[in-house]
Amino acid sequence: MRVYYEWGTKQLIKHGEELCGDSIVITRYSDSVTMVLSDGLGSGVKANILATLTTQIAINMLENDLSLSEVVQTLSETLPVDRVRKLAYSTFAIAKFSSHGSAKVVEFDSPSVVFLRGRKVQPVDYEERTIEKKKIREAVLNLEIGDWIIFVSDGVLNAGIGGVYPLGWGWDQAAHFLEEHAHQELTAEDLASKVAETVNELYASRAGDDVSIAVIKVRQKLLATVFTGPPADRNHDEEIVARFIKRGGKLAVCGGTTAKIVSKYLGRPLEVDLKTITRDVPPIARMEGIDLVSEGILTLTRVSDLLRSGVRKKDIMFQTDGAANLIRLLLDADHIHFIVGHALNPAHQNPELPNELGIRLKVVQEIEEELRTRGKEVTVEPV
Repeated sequence: MRVYYEWGTKQLIKHGEELCGDSIVITRYSDSVTMVLSDGLGSGVKANILATLTTQIAINMLENDLSLSEVVQTLSETLPVDRVRKLAYSTFAIAKFSSHGSAKVVEFDSPSVVFLRGRKVQPVDYEERTIEKKKIREAVLNLEIGDWIIFVSDGVLNAGIGGVYPLGWGWDQAAHFLEEHAHQELTAEDLASKVAETVNELYASRAGDDVSIAVIKVRQKLLATVFTGPPADRNHDEEIVARFIKRGGKLAVCGGTTAKIVSKYLGRPLEVDLKTITRDVPPIARMEGIDLVSEGILTLTRVSDLLRSGVRKKDIMFQTDGAANLIRLLLDADHIHFIVGHALNPAHQNPELPNELGIRLKVVQEIEEELRTRGKEVTVEPV
């Protein structure tokens, strides 16, 4: 069974500092996800440099197909030790998640991973070994849909120290909090935010240490397909519509001509919803079996503009226009496939319309680029 890993991260900077002394890097590959969290000794610029160095060494080695053992060996040999405090200049947790549902976790001087299943903390069977006089803990997790894996830095466990919790929040209290709040309807980002908000409250908004939270949620991959623009060869219309429908997941049609093609071959009527029209975006339409039917190039251009401005799903949660609907559909998906027709659309040959309106593929590529920066898998199929 193949699984999908969704992640969310949050950080708080120690009060009085400008840079976070922790570093988190999460990278998706074709068949795996890697996570590295490092906590630099102390705080501020020096800690930030040390933590960033650690995560970059680890990620670069993993990208070059070196094993976790080789990465740990290199880090153990590379990272110096503070001569006064006898502490490593940075600690780390590294995890590699397989698309088949297993994860290998390696920790050095960092808080233990929290592994939740059914909102209950699961025991983690660690094995210890010593590399370059550093004690390394390793564990293998067999994962299922619905599991949560949470990594934190010391700043989470130290929250509330000397106040609400004289000895700090601690691992047990933090894990209990996660048990109470890890509802399946939450995203990984939601859960990371809840932890960060609580930690910030425990610190009375004056964090006494750098704080890092990395949440991994195991679930099924969510698919979306966007069909925009009529195919270059009309003889292929029916075949492409059939392929579009069979893809499953969320289905969106962008473009009046494209919508008419889909309507014709499915034998389903189109109903325009004029209540959804705005100054910038034409109205959407309804068609049985299709999650969204919108106008084409104007809507796609608006989507591109909003994504590049940094819009988030919550910013447009209650908007009903075509661009907002399409952005929500795209951001909810993990893999988005664009079917882009190359036929010349007569509607875009008006010389008074901006040139870019005739370059459908260019706009789709802009959207593709922005979605990739948000961790989405995107494929584009010209037809």
